[in-house]
Amino acid sequence: MEKEENKPVYEIRIGRIRASIWANRSEEQGAPWYSVTASRSYKDKTGDWHDIKSFNYSDLPCVGRVLEQAMSWIRDQIVIDGNGSVPGHAMDEGRSTRVSNVGRKKRRSK
Repeated sequence: MEKEENKPVYEIRIGRIRASIWANRSEEQGAPWYSVTASRSYKDKTGDWHDIKSFNYSDLPCVGRVLEQAMSWIRDQIVIDGNGSVPGHAMDEGRSTRVSNVGRKKRRSK
């Protein structure tokens, strides 16, 4: 039996910038956890396409947009997976944030 090729579960492209989202599973965890890679496509002198993981200054706005879209897709997917919480921001030192509270304003009672 041949081993299945590892492919991203979702890709977001803006021009030559791409964010690839990967689903990862461990035996201990039921729901997958996700990681993202960003790359830029370019054509070499012979006309062949390649991907690299470095970006020019002018690429950075598109890099930011594809990464924001990747984050939104992952948050939505976590709800679909039924995990219920998303990892905190990298600067939050690993704290978790409940999906139901993310981006919601408190309603005032009348």
